[in-house]
Amino acid sequence: MLWILQIIAFWLLIQLVFTIWNLSRMPRLGTSLSNKSSYYRPSASTDHSPADMYRSTNPHAKPLLSIMVPARNEEINIRECVLSILNCRTDSIEIEILVMNDHSEDRTVAEIEKVMQQDQRVRLFHSDPLPEGWMGKSYACHQLVQHAQGDWWLFIDADVRLEVEGLEAAMVTARSQGKGLISGFPRMETETWLERIVVPMMSFVIAYHLPIMMVRRSRSPLFLAVTGAWLMIHPHSYARSGGHEGIYNQIVEDMELARAVKRIGDPVTLANIQHYTSARMYRNAAQVWEGYKKNIFVGAGRSVWLAVSISMYYGLLFILPVLTLIYSLVTVDTMLIGWSLLSILIGMMTKSIIDVYHGKPFWMGVYMPVSAACLIGIMLDSWRAGANGTGYNWKGRNYG
Repeated sequence: MLWILQIIAFWLLIQLVFTIWNLSRMPRLGTSLSNKSSYYRPSASTDHSPADMYRSTNPHAKPLLSIMVPARNEEINIRECVLSILNCRTDSIEIEILVMNDHSEDRTVAEIEKVMQQDQRVRLFHSDPLPEGWMGKSYACHQLVQHAQGDWWLFIDADVRLEVEGLEAAMVTARSQGKGLISGFPRMETETWLERIVVPMMSFVIAYHLPIMMVRRSRSPLFLAVTGAWLMIHPHSYARSGGHEGIYNQIVEDMELARAVKRIGDPVTLANIQHYTSARMYRNAAQVWEGYKKNIFVGAGRSVWLAVSISMYYGLLFILPVLTLIYSLVTVDTMLIGWSLLSILIGMMTKSIIDVYHGKPFWMGVYMPVSAACLIGIMLDSWRAGANGTGYNWKGRNYG
């Protein structure tokens, strides 16, 4: 057992070094991808306004950005979401805000209409009946783009909030890339216990395993991570890739859209958008579990082998050392205690570094063993739901 723990500790140390390097490779939103010395500066000096700095790299006429928000039963979120968009600085861009009411059964429409009375840039549309086989969000987005007129399109979820510089910074990066797709994970707000334990693991898995620089550099779909919560795409890339119509029946539509963009040879970039966006994806433990359950097994390609491998890998790295620590304390095996503690601490340190990078407190790293156990539990439950045909329930709809 001792030699197993020594190997685990050594591997965890390698992963820690990789994670630190990997996070440093993620481009920050507002950075020009074609000219690293050119970037958007939120804190303008007395000599230049943010708009002036933007125009120094983009001397053409103001570009139009279409911001599209699919909304189903979002009365809690939609008003604040749209207001955060309207509060963004737009000295150097024009915007239009398109909201699709996806058969909401609450006061979503009423909340949107309140905002529409304040600003004519907000337009509300009502979804047609969901065609057979389509996923609800994909169909809402598919309908939204029929009305979009922008030079770039930004899809955001209703639970996302934008900071005041968020849109101009996004356009700097988008126009420097020229085409393709850009996505990033908002700074996640967590309040309930399972939110704190599980939600940060999304960022952890990416930073821990995915070579971030390869998302942009490689055309392989193996190197990919995006989120539909904040996804920016060029209209030509959208059309050439087939858009949402080409992935109409896919549960994890954001990843499939990004794969389609890669297939046509256009760039896909995973950016650090933490300074410009935030989101609270789930409001309670049940939503956390069901939300991740809907995506995790499907995101693993519905591969039983991959689901089992991931579960065993996380169990070996993050749960086994806790079990051996308990055993060694009972048997008073000092060597085993030392190596168990070392493995646990390296795992917690790695999670803390990732958490801090994504705007979470350093101390949340202590959740690592419990977070890994929950992730395994959700993975197995997601596998079960996919295997026995019960499917996944979300916002009153069942997806197979």
